[in-house]
Amino acid sequence: MRKTISLVLIAFLMTSCAHRNQSITDASSDSTAESELGEAIHRQILQTMKVYQDQELNDYVRSVGQKIAAQADRKNLLYRFIILEDDRIYATQAPGGYVYITTGLFGFLASEIELAGMLAHEIGMLQYKDPRLSKLKKALNLLLQTGSYVGPAFGSIGALSVLGLVLVAGVTSGEKSLLERVRDADRRALKYLAEAGYDPQGLVDPLRRMDHPALTFRPYLYDYLEAHPISRNRFRSLEKEFRKLSLENKRFDSRRDVYLAMTESVRAALQRK
Repeated sequence: MRKTISLVLIAFLMTSCAHRNQSITDASSDSTAESELGEAIHRQILQTMKVYQDQELNDYVRSVGQKIAAQADRKNLLYRFIILEDDRIYATQAPGGYVYITTGLFGFLASEIELAGMLAHEIGMLQYKDPRLSKLKKALNLLLQTGSYVGPAFGSIGALSVLGLVLVAGVTSGEKSLLERVRDADRRALKYLAEAGYDPQGLVDPLRRMDHPALTFRPYLYDYLEAHPISRNRFRSLEKEFRKLSLENKRFDSRRDVYLAMTESVRAALQRK
């Protein structure tokens, strides 16, 4: 069933991207192909999910995200940060620089450094060494190998975003597993956080809570944990990378008060449900 879904999604994306070119492989440049794929995914997500319209909160998330994106390896991407209305605790990304978080995430996080940590991980997932959209047969094979993650990953959003990343990054990443890509993103995220002036602990702390969630949050975390698996090996890798950071004499502000003030309305709405 999941293989069938994946094939349908590939057909959709290939069709969606053909409005400028006959196919992805005919794109005039790798960056153009990636941008078109991301735009196709973004359009489909907007047809499926409602964007949260509070301008102040959107500006706040964008400002945090841009601080981290400024440290990212890929400087040529136009990083965009979109809040989707959904009670589930979720974050994902799509090719071309799209980063998505849900309103449900605000009820789980405790401070701005934790918001920065979640955004940094998704930005880390967007860093490809050599993004190309050729060799679609190889990309298709990789997609089918990781099909178990496509189905349950936040419905159409997770499926489309994972599919896009497989098409863009999978053909040149040595066919890394999802766990390997997640660990690579963790490593980048820790580095980006420190360079942006955020405490890298902001990534580790929410992951620790996700590993042993309170009963209240457990049902809302299923989709995120399917797409971002947590394990002892992942925490060991995080600890190893954390020790490599140059944090001597650095002091960080969690900006908890700012975060709570900026997210008050959305958190109150979640509590009323």
